[in-house]
Amino acid sequence: MNYFRTQEQARRNTLWLVVLFTLAVSAVILTTNLLFIATIYGLTSQNSDARPALDIYTGEHWLLVSGTTLGVILICSFFRQLSLRHGSDVANALGATLLDPGTRDKDERRLLNVVEEMAIASGMPVPDVYVMEDAGINAFAAGFQPSDAIIGITRGTLSSLNREQLQGVIAHEYSHIFNGDMRMNMRLTGVIYGIVFLGQIGRMILRGSMHRRHTSSRDGLGGVLMIYGIGAGLLIIGYGGEFFGRLIKSAVSRQREFLADASAVQFTRNPTGVGDALKIIGYGSGSRVSAPAALEMSHFFFGPVMRFKRTMFATHPPLDERIQRIEPGWDGQYLAPRQPVVEILTTQNPQTRADIDDSMMGFNSNLTRHNGVRAEDSTAIQNSALTSDDTNYSPIEYTMALNPDTEAHELLISQTAMFNAMSAQALLFALLIAESQEEIARRQQDLVHKHLGQEVFRETLRYLREVRMNKKRDRLELIERSMPALRRLSLKQYRTLNQTLVSVVQLDGKIDLYEWCLYRLVLQYLGNHFGTLGIVTRKHKSILAVADEAGVIMAYVAEAGHDQTNAIDLAYHAGMMGGNFLARPRDPAHSVHKTLKPLNKALAVLARSTPNVKEQLIRALIICVRHDHHITDEERDLIRTIAAILETPLGMFGDEAAELLH
Repeated sequence: MNYFRTQEQARRNTLWLVVLFTLAVSAVILTTNLLFIATIYGLTSQNSDARPALDIYTGEHWLLVSGTTLGVILICSFFRQLSLRHGSDVANALGATLLDPGTRDKDERRLLNVVEEMAIASGMPVPDVYVMEDAGINAFAAGFQPSDAIIGITRGTLSSLNREQLQGVIAHEYSHIFNGDMRMNMRLTGVIYGIVFLGQIGRMILRGSMHRRHTSSRDGLGGVLMIYGIGAGLLIIGYGGEFFGRLIKSAVSRQREFLADASAVQFTRNPTGVGDALKIIGYGSGSRVSAPAALEMSHFFFGPVMRFKRTMFATHPPLDERIQRIEPGWDGQYLAPRQPVVEILTTQNPQTRADIDDSMMGFNSNLTRHNGVRAEDSTAIQNSALTSDDTNYSPIEYTMALNPDTEAHELLISQTAMFNAMSAQALLFALLIAESQEEIARRQQDLVHKHLGQEVFRETLRYLREVRMNKKRDRLELIERSMPALRRLSLKQYRTLNQTLVSVVQLDGKIDLYEWCLYRLVLQYLGNHFGTLGIVTRKHKSILAVADEAGVIMAYVAEAGHDQTNAIDLAYHAGMMGGNFLARPRDPAHSVHKTLKPLNKALAVLARSTPNVKEQLIRALIICVRHDHHITDEERDLIRTIAAILETPLGMFGDEAAELLH
């Protein structure tokens, strides 16, 4: 599956959407003008001396009514899109609840682990996860770009599907992210809202006219009836707009679901997961969603939120057709949902009960047992990280005492599942300070204490030793895993965090590549969430338009993995040729050991490119770092950070980028 081609197709679908929207708006404008002509005709038809309605309704009236109607539609569409600027806005509109990363519920814990695993495997930040309290099996993804994406899922999906089936559903939603469907879906919602808003105006006029009909005198009844007629007419036009809107939505949505199913199979390399999830829906579980906004946003979902079956208004293909495409030899039999596990606990205390819940999740390797560490010991490790007593062991020291062979990386991974915002900030600064010399590290710790307080400072010290024992190549992954907890910060807390990061990085008067990668990842992942980074508009459609910037990026990547000038030049030219870029000499000033300002400027330009341009650049960068058949930690960190800034997850490149992700 070429995700970049599908994104380009999604972009063309957006252009097709503009055409359909234009036709629908034209029809609404024409109908509105006809409504006013009919109203004038109704008022003058009883008067033999009156002029014909078409003589009264002049060209100026046409322009006034048409302009007003178009303005109302465009303004409503704009504000509706603005109200859905972030993926979390869609989740809130659907009444979904943000899932706590530290939840102890076994089904919720299983969901968070599946989402996290797939995010890391695809080179994406771990998204926020929302839950809707519906019994049907359904899910959705929303957001304008991967760094702003969220995943929503119903309670019925958690309780009815096993882990493999849940993976299939989540992979389907990740496919929508990769294929560029989220941006189109959010725009589609705004566009349709603008079309149907005239019906809302008509409904308000009707309510007002009905009230006046009861309170007005007999002499004013004619005027009330005229207003009543206009309101009824606008309501009918609104229903007509809804008709067009549903047609547009269903026409765009159905084929995207086939594509997302196929992408999910490729992503998980397992057709059983998504196929069986569809079979359970067909068995009788259904995919209904009760939220009032569900119909408006039905094209976001994994399954149909209403029963349209094979009608022209169906936003999803029929279940049997989707299953047949995934499993051509399907026998037509649906599957019963999984049965919840009945737990019989008698004398266990509440903490033991929570540990048993964890052991039933199927995630023992990461959550409840680490190289021989028992579940109850793992719980003690997690709890010890929250104590303020300096005499206690840190989590890693405690576990090392139990099993000296335990790897630091596994323990840090297990703790990120229990992060709160304070712990996540502490880990972030520990990751940043770990590479500093002793004197600089001490001054950096003082800055953390000054700006973020005693609690974060003490927790930073606890994590610092763990991070230093951890492999350097795994550190950026820890940042990605900590994102859900960091998003719990307030805007004021995020600004303080950002300012402190800048101060800590700049303390020694230089910014090395690792510090740059860490800071830019945090800025990219959290900036979109807190609204400090604007939504990037696509401008550059050809690599020729950004050839200079591509050369700048290539120079930095080539220099990051080599010390010798000759080796740098070979890697640089290999990447330039592999990307079919115009030949140009490498500028020695574009070096991670000199200044990173040209790199920042080039990325700001390239971020406004279309997906096919970004694809060509990332593929060329991969060729560059693989030129000598050895990928360094610096190359890996730089490529992952560049891909994140360009909103182009490395998982979209399949096996080509496997070495950069694992």
